[in-house]
Amino acid sequence: MNKRDEIKKIWLECFNDSRSYVDMYFDNVYRDDEAMILTDQTGAAVSSLMLQRYAMSFHGAEPNVGYIAGAATKRSRRGEGFMTRLMRSALEESASRGDMVCALVPASEALFFFYRRYGFSTVFYTKEQRFTAFHSFPVTGDYHNFNDTFSDEVWCAFDRFQRARKCYILHSRRDFFNILSDLRSDGGDFVVMARDDEDRGSEIVSMAWGVFRDDVLLVTDVMGDSPDARAAALRQLRYLHPDTPVLLLGHPDDAMGGRLMPRAMGRLVNVNVALSAVASAYQDFKCRIRVVDDLLPEYNSHTFIIEKGQCAIDDSYLGPLDFDVSVSVLTDMIFSTPDVGEILRFPSERPMLSLMLD
Repeated sequence: MNKRDEIKKIWLECFNDSRSYVDMYFDNVYRDDEAMILTDQTGAAVSSLMLQRYAMSFHGAEPNVGYIAGAATKRSRRGEGFMTRLMRSALEESASRGDMVCALVPASEALFFFYRRYGFSTVFYTKEQRFTAFHSFPVTGDYHNFNDTFSDEVWCAFDRFQRARKCYILHSRRDFFNILSDLRSDGGDFVVMARDDEDRGSEIVSMAWGVFRDDVLLVTDVMGDSPDARAAALRQLRYLHPDTPVLLLGHPDDAMGGRLMPRAMGRLVNVNVALSAVASAYQDFKCRIRVVDDLLPEYNSHTFIIEKGQCAIDDSYLGPLDFDVSVSVLTDMIFSTPDVGEILRFPSERPMLSLMLD
């Protein structure tokens, strides 16, 4: 078998995904140059993952991000250290190609603890908001359904919405249409709402993704120009699924009520990229940080000096430090809430991740 077929075989053994989803993933999403695989001494494939390429909106910049998907080892070969070797290789590869951070969605709650040994921190959260079957999602504006959901106009609106988020893992045009294909294979619904404007005509103002799971309509994201426009998209999903409770995986900073829940983990793999973006965005910010990274010392175990909009590495610096931290602690600092950042006197921003094909 070639690499693609070997990884697909491991995926089918280790995950409970439907055959239609796996076929869609390996036909549309899989890329050979993003696949990593380990073999045993006989040459048999035993462990694999995908190290996918994304970008992230981050303090006005768009640094590269690595995203680990489908990390798995054959059941008969678990406990032999294959995944440890593969994770270390993936982090090294992510760092060497210039990614700022590496992210992943653990497949189970127990795996949040497993990935901490590689320096990952739980920094991606979602606000779980539950609505009863009787909630109507009232709106004040006049909206109508936009039917051509696979059009370039819808992609452009989606790209506008996602770039309005301050700290968000961005999806390419290819990603966007793969997301729609995946939703369609799950029997889900994608709704797009528009509003008529006297000057600009009909303009797309919101969209939402929903799939029916465990007697609940799971809304995996809703985007839009305003809270009212987003409510219009939710109202359209309600129209398609009357008398159904709704679980919305909302933005972690949503002012509405809800329960903040861990969604995914992140790990800095190029500290200098992150601190340079912070320095550029906050020209008056000054900071001296020493970072220790046992897994990626070449990239991250340095003293970083931030001043005058620049970040420099100066390992000869022996003066006072503002922070002396491990890479996991720095990851937590960079991706904390702005309120925590004020306490630390560090420009923090909580990140968001959604619509990943995980």
